[in-house]
Order: sequence, then structure tokens, then C-alpha cells
Amino acid sequence: MSTSNLRLTVIQDAPLPRDVAGNLARVRAALAQSEADLVVFPELFLTGYQTERLSELALSVDDPRIADLGAACREAGTALLVGFVETADDDDYFDAYLAIDRDGRVLPAIRKTHLFGDEREVFRTGDALTPVTLCGARVGVVNCFEIEFPEVGRTLALRGAELLVAGSANMHPYELDHRTAVTARALENRVPVAYANRVGSESGHDFCGSSRIVAPDGTTLAELDTETRGELTATLELGAGGSGATAMLAQRRPELYEA
Repeated sequence: MSTSNLRLTVIQDAPLPRDVAGNLARVRAALAQSEADLVVFPELFLTGYQTERLSELALSVDDPRIADLGAACREAGTALLVGFVETADDDDYFDAYLAIDRDGRVLPAIRKTHLFGDEREVFRTGDALTPVTLCGARVGVVNCFEIEFPEVGRTLALRGAELLVAGSANMHPYELDHRTAVTARALENRVPVAYANRVGSESGHDFCGSSRIVAPDGTTLAELDTETRGELTATLELGAGGSGATAMLAQRRPELYEA
């Protein structure tokens, strides 16, 4: 199996509530300063964690402001994953991830398939689990609550993901849930996992940070605490997976598993 390296930066920050222009500016500033191949921001970073008056916040992937982000990616030579509220043609809203490759190409939005709590009342669920290609690598994007479902990460790995990127707006008291799940998803699929969670308080929630980058063997390569704004950068080897006794995907026996 051929391997490649990808330099990835995780941003842990608190977005400006309901200030799309201000958050777009912060993303552009991070891209301009980045020396990474891929930069990852938390869930719903362009809007803040909002579930009301979404028509004031939602963007479509063909919005001129998204095109401006594409230009920033192209200028920096850096790919981007950032959470946002996506609006579709029928005025439905999705908790989604925006994916832009390093050449500025904007990919279809990656829609959250497992919604948490009150999110179900305002967002539609996505219906696809498909890796995207960024920087020539196959990346499985996992949105917050999805990290707690082993089936999501496993499906993305089986469909060719060499790396799982999980963006989140995880709040207290669920820090342990995600910290455990991130390590488990890396170990059971033998792929690196990058986890970008937000901090600060908004909409009645206190968010718990703990962003981290985890190697395929479960080793934590870099991590932040529950409150600090900052970033993590690591160079990841992709495509190595496990071998022998740790080749987890190759040793599956799906005929035994309940659907």
C-alpha cells in the first residue's frame, strides 16, 4: 500500500455568534497564515451554534462569499474544512461542512447525518457517507455527534477514507464521550483522526474544547485543553493503516454482523 504525508492544522476557537462576515474574515486570516495542507475548523463555525432564524445565516455553496473563501484557499495553497449552515433550493437547512480543495475548488457540502437534541427540530438530516478528496487524500468528514457512532467512521474507512476529520461543537458534560470516541475511531479503523472542537459559551451551552490529533495506533499526537483558543499541527502518514494482527478492516467477518 502506498503512503503519503499530509500536514494538517486543527483550529480550536469560539466563533462570533450570528456574525457570518466576522467568522469568514477569521477563516481567511487563518488561511493566509497557514503552512498546512489542510486547515480544519469546528462545527457551525461560520455562524456560531445557532438554531433560530437560520434564514439570516444560511449559505449555499455557490454563494459569492464561499467563492471568496475558495480564492483564499487557492492563494494559500491550503484546503479547508469548516462548519456552516447550508441552505438548499427548497429552503431546507443542513448542519453541514464546507469542503474546499487547495486549488480553490468548492466541493458539495457534507451534510450531518446524525443530529443531536434540538438540532432535529431545525435541520434536515443528510443521507450520504462518502469520503471527499482534499490535497489528493481521501478524507472522511465526521460532524460532531457522528463521532459517537462507530458505524459512521467504519463506513467511511471501508469506502476508502485514509483520514477521519471530526469537527464539533461538543459541550459539557460530554467531553469524555468525544475524547473516548476519537481514540476508538482511530484504533478500530487504523487511520489517523483529527478532532476540532470549539470553546466558549453560546445558546445556553458551555463548549468543552479538547481538540486533538490521534495516530492510527491511538496515540495522541497533540491536544488542547477545554478552554484555550489555539491550534494544533501535525504531519500525518496516510495509507499505512494496520498490518498483520492490526489490519482491522481486512479481518472483518461481515457475515456474522447484525445489520
